[in-house]
Amino acid sequence: MLFLNSLVPSKLLHAAVRLAPILAALLLAAAACLGGAPSDKEVLIDLTDEVVAPAYRQLAGDSAELDSKATALCSAPSEAALEDTRQAWRSARASWLQTSAMSFGPVMDRRSESLLDWSPTDTAAIDESVADTGFSTDADQVRNSYSASRRGFGSIEHLLFRDDAVATVSGSLGYCQYLIALTQLGREETEAIFADWTEGGELGTPYRDYFTDRASLSLVSGDAVEEVVRTQVFLIRDIVHMRMATALGLRGDGTDLTAIPGNAADNGLADLRNELIGMQRVYEGSGADSLGISDLVRPLSEETDQRLREQLAAAIKAVDDVDGPLRVAIEERPEQVHALYDRLADIQLTLATEVVSLLGVSVGFSDTDGDTLR
Repeated sequence: MLFLNSLVPSKLLHAAVRLAPILAALLLAAAACLGGAPSDKEVLIDLTDEVVAPAYRQLAGDSAELDSKATALCSAPSEAALEDTRQAWRSARASWLQTSAMSFGPVMDRRSESLLDWSPTDTAAIDESVADTGFSTDADQVRNSYSASRRGFGSIEHLLFRDDAVATVSGSLGYCQYLIALTQLGREETEAIFADWTEGGELGTPYRDYFTDRASLSLVSGDAVEEVVRTQVFLIRDIVHMRMATALGLRGDGTDLTAIPGNAADNGLADLRNELIGMQRVYEGSGADSLGISDLVRPLSEETDQRLREQLAAAIKAVDDVDGPLRVAIEERPEQVHALYDRLADIQLTLATEVVSLLGVSVGFSDTDGDTLR
């Protein structure tokens, strides 16, 4: 019997062994091209038109509805009007959290987070303002003069979910001025974000065209893909390390429930679910015929693509399996929350190691190590 090393010089054999992984990757990429795999630009266009722009449209619409409900509450205070406004807040917050996976472009350029969602909320300062009989404000003053800790969803939550909300609406002119100023600011800012994506800001070019290489001086498609993927990496790292690990006491300092954003509405689980839904839509697209980052990963590794799809679904199920509220579950049913933490950490590991490697995305070492604290 003849063996391979008796037919091929050893130097050529060693070279072939070293080149084998590279050749395999090239063949896989070539096969993907021949099979009609979408380009970066095609994925970005579809992702922008079918996922990102609609998400910001929904956010603007829900924020306008919250502003309308808050105005109606202040015009005719009642328990029913309060419940309508609280539900409008939950809807607008859900839309906002779903855009967390899309926090690039106008929302970053405008520094919208400081206007819409800052944690922690300075509840003492808010209460002091509302208790002042001479207090008066409007959306412009809140935007230009107030600290981030006195604006946004957290501040609206503090006003709406207090036990004496209806009585306070009826008896405090300052309360309603503050509430409506906050909701009006939210409506204005979310409408501006959507307009920047679809109509163009000061430069007159819609960001969707700049982002998807459809306009002059556009962002290079590869850079845009990197921006999308980095956003997912940073988001899941924030969820796993900064919030969940801290709240569960995995950093060694004991449980710290202040790491979970929010106040009286106990919206922690809904927040997590909506962030994951946003990530899932960015990765998979908005439907069967919609493109997402998955369409760039799958031609390079079907195994990684399927793994991340399954991990996203498993994490959403793990959220649903927690008997909330989240802060209560951390203290009374920690095994449920630890199971959720593990599912979130799975996503972080796959994104921060496999996906960034396959797509050639550059992020900092601390963001790609994939380590958890368990």
